[in-house]
Amino acid sequence: MKEHMPLTPGFGLLLLLCPNVLAQPLPHHFSGLARAPDGIVTLSLHGSVSNLIPGLTGSISNQFMQMFDIYLVEASTNLADWTRLATLLRTNNDLNPLLLHDADATNFSQRFYRTVTNHLITAFPKPSGPFAVGTLNRVMVDPARTSLYRYSPKTNAFMVTFWYPAERPATIVLPGSMWDKRFAADATFWTSAGMDARWATITPQVVGHRFVAAPLLITQERYPVLLFSHGLAGSRTHQSQIAEELASHGYVVVAPDHPDCWASEFPDGRYLAGNRGGDNAGRFNDFAFLLDELVRLDANDPVFAGRFDLDRMGIFGMSYGGMAAETCRHHDRLKCAALLDATNFQVPGAGLQKPFLAINARGSAFLAENQSLFNKATTNAIWLQVQGADHGTFSDAAWGPELPWGRAPALAIDACLIWFFDTYLKGEAPVFPTNPEIVEVRIK
Repeated sequence: MKEHMPLTPGFGLLLLLCPNVLAQPLPHHFSGLARAPDGIVTLSLHGSVSNLIPGLTGSISNQFMQMFDIYLVEASTNLADWTRLATLLRTNNDLNPLLLHDADATNFSQRFYRTVTNHLITAFPKPSGPFAVGTLNRVMVDPARTSLYRYSPKTNAFMVTFWYPAERPATIVLPGSMWDKRFAADATFWTSAGMDARWATITPQVVGHRFVAAPLLITQERYPVLLFSHGLAGSRTHQSQIAEELASHGYVVVAPDHPDCWASEFPDGRYLAGNRGGDNAGRFNDFAFLLDELVRLDANDPVFAGRFDLDRMGIFGMSYGGMAAETCRHHDRLKCAALLDATNFQVPGAGLQKPFLAINARGSAFLAENQSLFNKATTNAIWLQVQGADHGTFSDAAWGPELPWGRAPALAIDACLIWFFDTYLKGEAPVFPTNPEIVEVRIK
């Protein structure tokens, strides 16, 4: 750590040097400090992300410029005890310094500040809810499916990720990676998705807005639970921005890697390929197992015991994960379902007579299916389209700078999901979202 001379009597700057700093031309730093006559301190922070990513050339080389950078600041009165002061976010192509006003400085005779020099690049905006977000991974084993072709080599163990409302760290804690790093660095995944394989170099360096293994927030007794089903040959983390957003509004999101996932990274270092071919029975069995497992976790898990509201549970899925509708129809414990540009080919002629939300991109291949599901509903059904969205908008791809549709449609999808689950799981009466991208709305 490097201490700077005070810029104002009784005040100073302390720069925290952290390892694994990305190779950038100008790391995060304080560029100014001023104390007003009323005692309020204004800090200026700056840093620049390179126009070029080392080792890359061409149009993909400056993609960090289209993302955001997270700045973390701590304060102290004695250089020994530090507390988190602020988490700031700036678009990387904004060259103006960040300004931070510390009104609490008026209460102290001296005040010191420090920030991490790391470039904490994120593709996502800050979650809009009031809660910080924690996350953790669990390896789960379904003893009833010993011969399941889930991975190669075969195993009945699988990965599950939880996102949940968390205690906001009192001191600086670096946010967790957007995806598992082995998965993010899998060039064959990127090429299979029709994208440049060099994203395998960029994506492992990207973080989310969540804290790994942060303590679950206990300001309320229990939290409603949402299960998530990913797309074909996808990953449980492909909707991590949506999961963060939901967790920030007070939901626990639980997402398994299905048998037909692309691949899973295990804590012991194994990176196993899924079967990638479509496995309807495997997906249904995953959720049947998880619904029972959540009861056990709520009874005696060291993190989650007593925290799940098992009477307020829903499910949502994207694309092939639209089997969430049939899962909801089949299990009484699931009260509602949301389909994100998803198929619902599993649902029989009677439809889903529970509250559901179906969101499609304009011109989606699933429009007819979702319209049919809506037509079969008698009440509590919502079907709408999002202008400017494509199929990828319903995943973390919405925040990738290579894609053309922008971020506003993704924010509209977030708003619809929050409105739907707040209405049908929390019993609230929120105003229906007014995002201009939300069109062709039908409600029963």
